[in-house]
Amino acid sequence: MIKGVMRKSIFTQKEIKGRLSKVREVYPHLFDHLIGKIEFSKYLRLKRTVRQLLRKILAMGIKDCLKGFSNKSTIKRINSISNAKKILFVTGLPTFNLVGISIYLRKTGEYETILITENPWLVKFFKQYFDYVYVYNSYYDVACILIASEPYIIHVQGVLQYYFLGVMAKFLSRTPVIVGFNDIPSLSGISADEVSSETRDKLHQIPNVVQSDLFSEEFLFKNADGIILAINTFVAGDQLRLQYKSTIPLLEFPTYVCDEFLCDEEKYSRKNGKIHLVYGGIIVSSDKPKELCAGVQFIGLAKKLINQKLCFHMYISPHFSPFQIRKLFPDYIQLASETPSFIFKRGLPQDEAIKEFSKCDFATMSSLFDSMKLNKFHRHTIVASKFFTYLSAGIPMIVTEEDGNSMALVRKYGVGIVIKQNEIEHLSEIIKTCDYEKLKSNIKQAQEELSLKKHINRLIEFYNQVANSYGQIPHR
Repeated sequence: MIKGVMRKSIFTQKEIKGRLSKVREVYPHLFDHLIGKIEFSKYLRLKRTVRQLLRKILAMGIKDCLKGFSNKSTIKRINSISNAKKILFVTGLPTFNLVGISIYLRKTGEYETILITENPWLVKFFKQYFDYVYVYNSYYDVACILIASEPYIIHVQGVLQYYFLGVMAKFLSRTPVIVGFNDIPSLSGISADEVSSETRDKLHQIPNVVQSDLFSEEFLFKNADGIILAINTFVAGDQLRLQYKSTIPLLEFPTYVCDEFLCDEEKYSRKNGKIHLVYGGIIVSSDKPKELCAGVQFIGLAKKLINQKLCFHMYISPHFSPFQIRKLFPDYIQLASETPSFIFKRGLPQDEAIKEFSKCDFATMSSLFDSMKLNKFHRHTIVASKFFTYLSAGIPMIVTEEDGNSMALVRKYGVGIVIKQNEIEHLSEIIKTCDYEKLKSNIKQAQEELSLKKHINRLIEFYNQVANSYGQIPHR
């Protein structure tokens, strides 16, 4: 029996390496990265598995961790005979747009949704909205699942540092692979003509700027079966198709409003008479260079708001562990301990976050850019997912003119206030002049226009288009 298992393991390794070897012919650097990522060594696999099990225990508790699924049971579930089409979502960090997609796919009665993810911190939340959720222990686990599974569609949700999962899926699976770009790597940084050589040398300090993502981007725009633009507009995607000489099908599909999470809670301001602002999303520690990261550094903004007697609530990404937050953001924690008007908290699952945000009066979309060099094309072609989160919370947004496309959306739907950077110091006075009830009324209309239930059929049509072009007969 043991020999049989060993032979099967060796066979799987050879098959994985054999399929990935095709990458080496055109993308040798990407091949080296994949071989380095997938833990073919038993020692490395054991080491990573132990680390991941500890994370699972901290996030899920021992009982739920022990009840967790295995590679084998996951493959069995994906390949089980069913009248429903199975969509396999593959992620490193699961993004909240997948939750709404899963909810409305399942509502049709024609789809089952299966999520495999590396990050364990929000598993309890995701289990409520997917038919099956598995937290894998290693990238070797992912490779084994991909090579043995036959869902209707594999939907890889890419984020920075995880686009290699899309490359793995394309080479290892026998199923159409659609990749969702939550950030387009080549647009998320700073374009060459907008940055000095001195600043460019500092790019290595930013963990999101990973060369493998750029290789993966090029490969996927040329070889994936479909691309979904989760936060960028079609204009950005079309430019990349032109750049890579690609005819790949594209779908612009942002994080639309999910009716199940709409909230209109009683405001904090009714209790203490102060205006409350909220920000939820990416935050970068203050020790990173401002010319690269000022747009997601908030200590300066927090102090300006506090000086105007405004209350500022900040929620960091929920994918950070409590230990990581204490290590990376001591200055935010200290300011919150010294200033009652500044509230700094770990992020929440989507439903809880929207409920908490709804208790505030306004949401802010950006920070002080200071000396930050902006990628103007990126700013004018990005649809920030937090726009839809704030819309779901029913609160008007405050956005600066530098946030090109976010500013355009706020103006188009009349759901907030657009200001200049130098007006932030007078924000409390600007807020007093706005017609708050009119903004709230506009938000109600925008929630209907930008609801997921209104747009889900476009995604379903895209899935079917990709599956049919692949020549697959729906059978799962």
